Amino acid sequence: MAQIKIGLDFHGVIDANPKYFSGFTQEARKRGWKIYVITGGPYEKVKQELEQMNISYDEIFAIYDYYEKKGLAIKKQDGSYEIAPDLWNTIKAKYCKANNIDIQIDDSTIYGNSFLTPYCRFDNKEKACIISGQKKLQLGQNIDQTLDDIFKIIKK
Repeated sequence: MAQIKIGLDFHGVIDANPKYFSGFTQEARKRGWKIYVITGGPYEKVKQELEQMNISYDEIFAIYDYYEKKGLAIKKQDGSYEIAPDLWNTIKAKYCKANNIDIQIDDSTIYGNSFLTPYCRFDNKEKACIISGQKKLQLGQNIDQTLDDIFKIIKK
């Protein structure tokens, strides 16, 4: 099969079902696919948690770290950070487009508005996501079947 690039959100997706996504990411990489963890961050904390959860990935893109390097992240006294909503809400879509990500799986409704890349909004309760408001993708079932479904959806 062709190389596929899958974007996965960490908070609300991977961390909502780490056992499933551990198997999912490992099987996807066995197929030669690339896994991009595209998340709010911060990078080091997410990286540590991914290792603890046994998540297999190729790259991590952390919004906080990206904007911190550009001087656009404001760190608050409580340790949290603030980034202008128009920057925060659109950067995942821009990253996916720039890196030719084939599909992004994310739990946010706001981010999906900016995407040209197929965007699969994850619902942890149903263990499924809807791609571009149309096709339902089961996440929580047989991993090979899910990966086959992703291939069919993005290669049509």
